[in-house]
Amino acid sequence: MAEAGPKKTVEVDKDHLSCCICLNLLSVPKLLHCCHTFCRKCLQKYIEEQDHASHKKGFDCPVCRQFTAIPNPVVGWADQIVTDFRIQAMIDDSPESGGKQDVAKVSINDREFILVNVINGKTSQDKTDPRVTDIVALRQDDKDVIVITDGNNCCVKAFWFDTYKDREMNCKLVINETMKNSLGRIRKINETQILLSAFSCKTLYIINVNNGLSIHTTIDTGKHNRGNGVIGVRTHSAPEIRLAFGYNKGLSIMDMDGSVVRNMDISNDGQNYTNDPWYLAITPTCNILVSERNDCLLCVTQKREVLWKYPTKDPAGMDCDAHGNIYLAICSENKVVLVSPDGEFIKDVLSADDNTEKPRGICYDSVKKRLYVAELDGLIKTFEHK
Repeated sequence: MAEAGPKKTVEVDKDHLSCCICLNLLSVPKLLHCCHTFCRKCLQKYIEEQDHASHKKGFDCPVCRQFTAIPNPVVGWADQIVTDFRIQAMIDDSPESGGKQDVAKVSINDREFILVNVINGKTSQDKTDPRVTDIVALRQDDKDVIVITDGNNCCVKAFWFDTYKDREMNCKLVINETMKNSLGRIRKINETQILLSAFSCKTLYIINVNNGLSIHTTIDTGKHNRGNGVIGVRTHSAPEIRLAFGYNKGLSIMDMDGSVVRNMDISNDGQNYTNDPWYLAITPTCNILVSERNDCLLCVTQKREVLWKYPTKDPAGMDCDAHGNIYLAICSENKVVLVSPDGEFIKDVLSADDNTEKPRGICYDSVKKRLYVAELDGLIKTFEHK
């Protein structure tokens, strides 16, 4: 059984892809609990104009007036609202977008990247050379913030360019100096929060990323964690965020408060389908991708069904575009491969010929069409579509 492939065209009425505030085609669509969608910039401006939003720690929807709570009433409110990448994919495929995104299947075999930026992951405060294992990219107002994990220095680091100071900036948050080489996986919850797991402990960390780094809260999983992922779920009541994490021979899904939703240690036929879930990622259809250490990439539904297995040596970090195509790092072979939504090899997109060495973490920005690669020895590279 295979996951449905991406559609080449999407027949949706233009009104469904328009912002309810500016009435134009949605730009970075933000989905509220009431399921109304707005441009990020429009929503941010609207919230700033609400006199009591900070006091109430939330705001009323501009359309239906339903209240939306915000956990951190600080700069960048709209960045904390989940981005609806399904709507973004429809916009990319719509005629109104000018045909700018014919990259779903039309040109997938021709997709190529060029290197546009390199950041050294080593900072002046580091005690030793970095060992970078994962990466996420956040969009906050007028800047991109790149966050990495550094196992050798037991910390999370953030890098961005400050246009007012005209200089590159960075900061770091030491999690626990006894966890050397254990800090492992990060995933984006929203544009100001990330999820962090460490291999040597049973704790998941939710980290605030907003003009610095700080621990927002911790969750005891009861398991020695491996990879993790963030799932956007539409329940009968409202959209919500759930957390997926891997451990020895299993997976689990829990709510943001730590309540277990589902344990997934065995498949529907009673077999262990994962031994060492090294990295996790979530597809646009909310299935779970698992980099099974050393031998394959798995795609598993939340109902514990294995959709497909892609055999490969030493799979590491991965991420999906809005259409479900998967960018997968193969660390030992110094390359990044592109895999289709149904688990078929498409092509090598980066290799040693592109100066790619020991890629571990992968992050793909479907809006800006950028591929961020974290290399084990500390370099952070940004590639764009040719």
